[in-house]
Amino acid sequence: MTPSKAHRNFSTSTGRSLSDPPPIALAIGGSDPTGGAGIQADLKTFSQLGVHGLSVVTAVTVQNTRGVLSTNPVHADIVEAQLAALGEDVTIDAIKIGMLTSAKVVRIVSDFVRAQQVPTVLDPVLASSNGVPFLDGAAKEALVRELCPWASIVTPNLFEASVWTNMEIASEQDMQNAALRLIEAGAKNVLVKGGHGDGEESRDLFMGERETEWLSAPRSTKRVHGTGCVLASAIAASLAQGDPMLTAVRRAKSFTTRMIERAVALGAGQEIFQFMSQETVV
Repeated sequence: MTPSKAHRNFSTSTGRSLSDPPPIALAIGGSDPTGGAGIQADLKTFSQLGVHGLSVVTAVTVQNTRGVLSTNPVHADIVEAQLAALGEDVTIDAIKIGMLTSAKVVRIVSDFVRAQQVPTVLDPVLASSNGVPFLDGAAKEALVRELCPWASIVTPNLFEASVWTNMEIASEQDMQNAALRLIEAGAKNVLVKGGHGDGEESRDLFMGERETEWLSAPRSTKRVHGTGCVLASAIAASLAQGDPMLTAVRRAKSFTTRMIERAVALGAGQEIFQFMSQETVV
């Protein structure tokens, strides 16, 4: 049985006693040996924002800063066992879902999310930046049909939104149409990320049940690995601390924008985020 949340008395990382348990967020996704994306980036983001991170690994990737070489899924039974072990022992305040590997794993994660009933961020990682696919057709369908309706927010980039909705996205109107289609498919809130688009500003579209907002930031010339992971994890960290959804999205966008400017080249490919001292999402 999941521990009671009654003893958890906090609203932000700065508003609690040092003796209180911290907010706890669970990251479900693949391992990235560069530390720039995946589970490693999730956990570092949580820690940076004052949240304790748990993790369930779905795949062990082989990659470097130049790209993914192989994915190596963890067996579905092991994924299920990891989730069960945490769920019966720890109070989880938010969940961030990244790389899933099969329709069976999608169903296992969906069952866990339904049982937990906590804010959940679904970042639908469909392929690597160098084109290595993570999901087959059946898994993509399961992601939309079985997991998307149980997530509090889904955060596709332009490519992922296009694949999910079977439509070309070439304009801001297309982004709105794609977000509407995902809402109609069962998503409660959608953040269509425009970081891979054109223009001087990177514009993301948030669409919820009652509000829509464009979030803009100067487009960076840097090629940074793991921006989607960090953004989704920052949203989950903010939700774990009790922030409303749109507030969490705004703060995560601001945080990710700042972190992009801190990224440095560690190898011959994309730059990697550098996490320093703990800070508040503003």
